[in-house]
Amino acid sequence: MRRALATFALSCSLAAGCTTGAAMERAAGEAPDSSDRYVLVMAADDSMHRPDLRGARSGAYRQPRRYPGLPSDIARAMKQLAEEYRLRRVEHWPMSSLGVHCIVFEALPDARMETLVAQLAADPRVESAQRMNRFELRATDAVGIWDDPYRGLQRSLDELGVTEVHRWSTGQGIRIAVVDTGVAAAHPDLAGQLAERRDFIGNSNAGDRHGTAVAGIIGAKAGNRLGIVGIAPRAKLLALKACEQQEAGGRGSCTTFNLARAIDYAIGADTDILNLSLGGPRDRLIERLLSQAIERNIIVIAAAGENDASFPSNLDGVIAVNGDRTKPSALTLFAPGTDVLSLAPPDGYDYFSGNSIAAAQVSGIVALLREHEPELRASEIRRILVQTAATGSSISGEPAPRVVSACAALAEVGREVHCGGKAAQTRAADTRTGSATLETH
Repeated sequence: MRRALATFALSCSLAAGCTTGAAMERAAGEAPDSSDRYVLVMAADDSMHRPDLRGARSGAYRQPRRYPGLPSDIARAMKQLAEEYRLRRVEHWPMSSLGVHCIVFEALPDARMETLVAQLAADPRVESAQRMNRFELRATDAVGIWDDPYRGLQRSLDELGVTEVHRWSTGQGIRIAVVDTGVAAAHPDLAGQLAERRDFIGNSNAGDRHGTAVAGIIGAKAGNRLGIVGIAPRAKLLALKACEQQEAGGRGSCTTFNLARAIDYAIGADTDILNLSLGGPRDRLIERLLSQAIERNIIVIAAAGENDASFPSNLDGVIAVNGDRTKPSALTLFAPGTDVLSLAPPDGYDYFSGNSIAAAQVSGIVALLREHEPELRASEIRRILVQTAATGSSISGEPAPRVVSACAALAEVGREVHCGGKAAQTRAADTRTGSATLETH
């Protein structure tokens, strides 16, 4: 197996904008480009089926592989809309979990976008309207110092208490949707780990480095005498490609439209956990979809962001994860986010850094918890992870973050679980009675 010869931490931004086509619609599968001149218009469809999406594991609800197109009445209304507001229709797709069709329009260069969006939102033919937004993958360009990609170097697993917890839980039967760039499905450490793969970009030649790293951290195969061990090695991954990485380790883009399609699909695909290792400005369509996911008890985990790029980690009900030891926060969980070993396409290993990586680790830990308690809700999971967190190491005198502890958290929901050291057992017992002992082991 090929090994990474140089350490490399991914730095990639996901630009979310929707592209335009000419006066004609873009060819099927061709992804929109980023632009400030694109708007999303939602058109309600009362005939769209909206069943309980958290039904049986048989997966009775699935978004059809081939979208038949807009119903004739909505198509006529959107054509009239385009003529009246001087818009070009680019692409459209059903958001089944919301009961709407999402139509992407391009405005003319001289359009006053805020006024246009307000007019569209007030139009009786429109359910809602918004501008396209831009998102970024939460990774950094920090360079690691390790060059030997094996389990012994997965220091984060030891810091998170994952090593011992695998005696009781491996994420068996849990489905985790990774909405990201693509995933290198042929990587030997992902053999048999992917339950589904979907590409919401279409004719994209984008690399899959970021998505592969995230997937490897969560669910790399264990016990195969190869490479590394995933935090939830018996979970099943849904690799939903909604983000385009334009160059290895470089900038990338993902649009509101593509993210929305992937999230909508995940809601209808028996997903237990939704990993979003990205961030950007508040987006109403994505917010509505995530609210639907949370309502159906899908645990949504996102990389922490800052200022105008803190969405969706700042959304109520979303579990936010930070990987920067110098920025401890009471609002976010902390997991290691520097020089974390994972998979690199096509069949190698490398070190990665950033909040993207921290979020992926917590997604794996949540899978371990939900294997034991499938009905745990996001608020309960966050409470458990906060109360059982251990005081981590400090850097340059900065306040030490409280690191998520997989073993102590599992001991909270699984009484047969016993963590390695006396201090750890004491901490787990104390959190069950409401105390806040912060001993480490």
